[in-house]
Amino acid sequence: MVVASVVMWAASAIAVIWKTSQLLRAPHEKDLRVVTTCVALVFLALSAQLAFSLARSPEYFPSQFPKLIQNVILTFFFALLIVLLQSAVSPSMVSSRGPLEVALALLTSAGLIATFAATNPAIRGASYEGTHDNDPAVLTFYLIGNVYLAYATARGAYLAWSAASHTRSRAQLSLRVAAAGLVVCCVGTHLPRSISTSGRLTLGTDPLPGTGTWTTPLLATGIGVFFIGVGYPGIRTGIVKTRLWFEVRCRYRQLRPLWTAVCDRFPNIALFPPTHPIREAFHIRQMRLRYYRRVIECRDGLVCLSPYITEPADATKTPTRQAELVRDALDRSAQATQVSPVSVIAAPAADGMDADTQELLALSRALDRQRRMRQRHRSSRPPGSSAAST
Repeated sequence: MVVASVVMWAASAIAVIWKTSQLLRAPHEKDLRVVTTCVALVFLALSAQLAFSLARSPEYFPSQFPKLIQNVILTFFFALLIVLLQSAVSPSMVSSRGPLEVALALLTSAGLIATFAATNPAIRGASYEGTHDNDPAVLTFYLIGNVYLAYATARGAYLAWSAASHTRSRAQLSLRVAAAGLVVCCVGTHLPRSISTSGRLTLGTDPLPGTGTWTTPLLATGIGVFFIGVGYPGIRTGIVKTRLWFEVRCRYRQLRPLWTAVCDRFPNIALFPPTHPIREAFHIRQMRLRYYRRVIECRDGLVCLSPYITEPADATKTPTRQAELVRDALDRSAQATQVSPVSVIAAPAADGMDADTQELLALSRALDRQRRMRQRHRSSRPPGSSAAST
């Protein structure tokens, strides 16, 4: 029971943090405010349930009171959720259905509070799993709550599926997954519990034995699926952003040999001074800005270097040959000896920054390979060979 409560609470906590961050960026979005409120209500309800599960001191933590708070909050959550989904499916019916849903939530909450007040204080701490003693007050409390939640999850699932049929955006899959989660909650938990408690109240026997055991994992599953549906657009966006971040970071690192070479020769083109590769590896924030800046500075450096290139660097030359020309031009620029008019090196084959970046990446990789080959060649020479050759 505690594990299921923690799983449900964690899912709601992640959802409320995500929705709150979205609301902070777009505080004037009316629909987003409603959704955030709904998610926050679920978080509060599940927090109350978790507190009830972990309660150790009845004298400081009133028994069953968190369960009452949880059910009352959930009624208003589903009232808001149903009104929100109704506005997406049929906006003209919101004015008539909205007050009805709120009134139904108020009526359910009043019934829960009245039952709570009428329950013997000695057994108010009974969870649903502990209703095996068939006390009428406790059974009535759970019957009222589960009957309403069975209705609310069923109607919410229907409206969410209908709303998915009215949209062609990415929200379609999100709504259908959320609807599936509500169906699991309804069919797997609230409906069986309603049948079980009503049978024990009216017939004195349980028509569905064991609902206190097998419905709780299904409830946790349904809530988890529901929040996956609610959070699917954000999860998908996060995955795409993460993939792009790693791609940009990889290109940023691959441009370093070319960028370092031209910035060492023309330091005024760099907005920020070069840093050690180890320190650069810890650059995490503003990666896209750093990447675009490096691309621009590489191109500026090649423009400054072009008067020192001995032959035209047209598109027919391979990146390896262009890297040789750049290396020779870097050595020549140290002597300030211009040998040609301004020309374009690593010219892109097509318009657009991506094509330009691909050429710069190829040139940077070729420069890096040549640098490594020179280092290996120097390290393989026997001592004194260079002096003998001169």
